[in-house]
Amino acid sequence: MREPTELEKQQYSRFKELFELGRKRYLDAGGNPRRSASAIDNDDYLTEEERQEFFNLGRQVFGVTVKDGYVHCQGKSWKLPDNSSLLKNEVEA
Repeated sequence: MREPTELEKQQYSRFKELFELGRKRYLDAGGNPRRSASAIDNDDYLTEEERQEFFNLGRQVFGVTVKDGYVHCQGKSWKLPDNSSLLKNEVEA
């Protein structure tokens, strides 16, 4: 396994910052500390810009691509549901 580059380290650090920011806002809003907030129905307590940055960084850091209706990540793939918002604009890391 190779060592991450400086850029990859910075991207991962920013990814963690956004995750922690969303978690803090969730807890400050009275969220259950034993449960995690989710991105379903925008229940992650991030602004739309932060959410887009978070997802884009996640795709880059973890090597996720969406192509031909399938998600590809770490040598595995699975079909997306027909109503998935990811099908509207396929993404590559």
